[in-house]
Amino acid sequence: MNWVLLHGFVGSSADFDPLREHLGEVGRVEAPDWPGHGSRSALRSPEDYTLEAHLGIIDAATRDLRGPVTLVGYSLGGRILQHWLADRRPTLPAGSRIALVSTSPGIDDPAERTERRAGDAAVCRLLREDGIGRFLHYWHSQTMFHPLMRMPPDRLAPILARRRACDPEGLALSLEGVGAGSIGPTWDAFGELGAPVSLVVGARDARYAELAQSMRERMPAGSIHVVADAGHALHLERPVELASALTA
Repeated sequence: MNWVLLHGFVGSSADFDPLREHLGEVGRVEAPDWPGHGSRSALRSPEDYTLEAHLGIIDAATRDLRGPVTLVGYSLGGRILQHWLADRRPTLPAGSRIALVSTSPGIDDPAERTERRAGDAAVCRLLREDGIGRFLHYWHSQTMFHPLMRMPPDRLAPILARRRACDPEGLALSLEGVGAGSIGPTWDAFGELGAPVSLVVGARDARYAELAQSMRERMPAGSIHVVADAGHALHLERPVELASALTA
């Protein structure tokens, strides 16, 4: 089995290192960085932050894979993956799977999407004017990240170090380009995803657990895995349990 692992906002390919250790015998593993993150944090052209540019990154990650693949999208990565599946309509090899982890299909209501864009604009100002430290204080104060912040210090420290090294402008451009208020929803695409879908959520991530239930209702070949005592950042908090859900 090949793997394509797509990280979330304020993340990078390195976030999946703990998960890789528990996937068992694998073929190729592709874990690209999104624009504004990791190896692509210094990109500044607006064209680099379009939805199409993000879809092109998945194109490149999947182009040379041979045999079945498990496509894993976490949070932002899950939203981008849904757009890729809906737009590209790929013919995935037999035995392939899709895993959407702590993610959503986006915001269906136009008025709510407009409101979200305004909120995202405020976050962008925070990044640009106050820097990464103030932003991370706000970001980690969200209830869904409380379990992450209560991880043992030896496991949490490298995660926070990577996040403190993020480029504020890169993150702001990412939010403006592919934030939940900036790209449309994918609710109508669930009947045509092309492979069995696993929805994986943390039991302590109430909002996304509810979204997963709504998503499952629209999927002819979908299942839900709820990881006990976990919040939003499953791949960081509970890599063993997440690997078990992904390989079941």
